[in-house]
Amino acid sequence: MYKLKALVAEDEAPARSKMTRLLSEIEDIELINISSNGNDAYDNILLLKPDVVFLDIEMPGMSGIEIAQNLPPEIKPYIIFTTAYNEHAIKAFEINAIDYLLKPFSLERLKQAVERVKKNFPPSKEEVQKKEEVLAQIATELELPSNFCKIPVPAADRYKLIDYEDVVCLEVKEKVTYIYTLNKEYTINQPLEHFEKKLPSNTFLRVSRSAIINLHAIREVVLWFGNRYKIVLSNNMEVICSRERSKLLKQLIKF
Repeated sequence: MYKLKALVAEDEAPARSKMTRLLSEIEDIELINISSNGNDAYDNILLLKPDVVFLDIEMPGMSGIEIAQNLPPEIKPYIIFTTAYNEHAIKAFEINAIDYLLKPFSLERLKQAVERVKKNFPPSKEEVQKKEEVLAQIATELELPSNFCKIPVPAADRYKLIDYEDVVCLEVKEKVTYIYTLNKEYTINQPLEHFEKKLPSNTFLRVSRSAIINLHAIREVVLWFGNRYKIVLSNNMEVICSRERSKLLKQLIKF
């Protein structure tokens, strides 16, 4: 009998322990990962490709909702949200969660959610094609104009839109992405790969695994160790360019 490969994302230790214990009593489930924050959960979903994911909605880093919304099209596990707040229910089902568990839930309620996954697993080719067609239609209808050059950044009860030209640098530190402008910094949940595809390549350059810079924001290029460059930016940030990207930077700037 095939066991559904499951990933649990839960930031509270007692809730993680309870979920592990309950899932161990369901013979159709194989627990392959337990993540304690949203960023780790997102990375592990991409790496392990579970069949079903139990996502706490409110977690450090990416929320459960943000994880589900930002998964690439080729990786779409069944999503079961877990939360103590029922006001998230409508939003959860808007993004096609297969079920929603309101804490505290019983073993029987958890079994019902797993049964719902089993009845839909694996999805038929017709279902997959239908979902892809619907998503493609929505994407076409909602396509932004090509001159829309802003990054939406969550801030309390609103989103701040940052112009591309105001972005000096994007940097990842401890799995958190920071966006730096001339005078401010913001945090956002998308990985650098998202911005590497989104930002115009004639203005922005990924100079290392952890940083993307705005070429127009370069103030100085300093010779550094190992045939690399240290880049001083307009907000006084200093970024070390990788060896390969240092070669590319030299070709771009022609110095």
